[in-house]
Amino acid sequence: MILAIAILCGVVGLLVGAVALIRRSDRRLGPGPGTPSTPSTPATGGAPDPIAAYLDRMSGELALPAADVAEVRAELADHLQDSIASLEAEGFDRETAIREALGRLGPAAELGRQIRAAHQSTRRLLAGAGGGIFAASGAFVLGYIAGGFMVAGLAVGLAAITAALAAVGLHLPDLIQDPHGIGGNSILIVLATAIAALAATRYAVRTSASLSHRTPQAFAVFWAVAGGLGFGWWALFGLHGYQSWPTVAAELCIPVAAVAGALLRTERPFVRAPRLAIVVGLIAVIVLPLILFAATGVSSVSVSTTGEATSFQMSDLHLDTVAPMAPTKWLPEAEVISGDYTVDYASGATVVSADRLAGPSSSTPDTTLPIQPLLSNWRDIRFEAWHAISIDLPGPGGIDTHYTSPFAVQPATLHGDSLSASFSFQKYRNAGSWWIVLTAVGPDGHRYRLDIGGGDSTSFNGSAWDWLTAPQ
Repeated sequence: MILAIAILCGVVGLLVGAVALIRRSDRRLGPGPGTPSTPSTPATGGAPDPIAAYLDRMSGELALPAADVAEVRAELADHLQDSIASLEAEGFDRETAIREALGRLGPAAELGRQIRAAHQSTRRLLAGAGGGIFAASGAFVLGYIAGGFMVAGLAVGLAAITAALAAVGLHLPDLIQDPHGIGGNSILIVLATAIAALAATRYAVRTSASLSHRTPQAFAVFWAVAGGLGFGWWALFGLHGYQSWPTVAAELCIPVAAVAGALLRTERPFVRAPRLAIVVGLIAVIVLPLILFAATGVSSVSVSTTGEATSFQMSDLHLDTVAPMAPTKWLPEAEVISGDYTVDYASGATVVSADRLAGPSSSTPDTTLPIQPLLSNWRDIRFEAWHAISIDLPGPGGIDTHYTSPFAVQPATLHGDSLSASFSFQKYRNAGSWWIVLTAVGPDGHRYRLDIGGGDSTSFNGSAWDWLTAPQ
């Protein structure tokens, strides 16, 4: 409990500090880097104002944030006015006093470079780098929260539109092809992460520029490279969960968003949503679910059942696609080996075992026989994993006859009176629904199946790199 409270307080402190730092940076950067706050104005009579022209040339060499440029120009303009007034008091005319005052300051470009060097010290550069990291952390969290609201509204809107179109008989294609909805949720989370990455690098650039007294362009390339590499590594290796081609494509957008956030229009902060947009967004979040529920209710149909249980034959499992059943003469006193299938969802391993032999039909149902004495007739005993008909479809499931070979094979290891093997279906790209059967080569040199097997379905779980390098 104490640790949780400490973490919560740390996160809140990070967000508060990051927001304060970001707002301060926005004020310092102003409307844009290097933009003179005092525009050049012609002197009376249409002739160029020599003071304004001098300040313009000097400002062109500053390469400082807008607030700093305005401050330097204002201080230098006041200094010039005081110097000119002092010269006029000594008897100089106005034009001569201006030329003398400007001459004492030296060349405008050189003065600008000197002022820039005074502002842009190594200490401020290091402070800018550290502040950029701090601001990026807070901006990522805030961007993820804002991105979550944005993609949630997008998801609700798309669901409402899809349901409304379905109600009138127009069904949109399922591009994700995920009956459990995991893929859609993964893509929404990844999109929120991409928005957070864009916010992180953008405000890293702006905060680094503000604290180091430099322009955003001076840090854009650095943060683009750092953000692209960092978020690129995270997108490929750090994000673990359900994967598919659409999900991987969305994950690869995260480093692209990070680079875009550092390079595109960093002289401007994020556009603040006007009140009308906020009101419309709130209405959409409230109204669109009602439309979705209404459309779903309209499109629903009633289904009556007869109450009769669905029956099937062993042939409906299509087990002969794997191999013919072993002749009883090579399985003395037994009919079939029963299998046990357990899934370790933490590691993603499916452990299969065949440790019991059902006795002949004349035996009692509880009769079991040890498995080891029967192995003398067999060799190359293995468990074969086959693509199966989805368990979500009507029917008993069983082998998918579109495939003529197993997609995974593991040797059966004997431990006492048990044969076992382990599969990692969550690391197979297209495992989906599967069915495992124990097979072996008999004395005649042909492969037979020793049990009827069993099946389930598994979704891919891993990183984008795992998906790209996974077997089919």
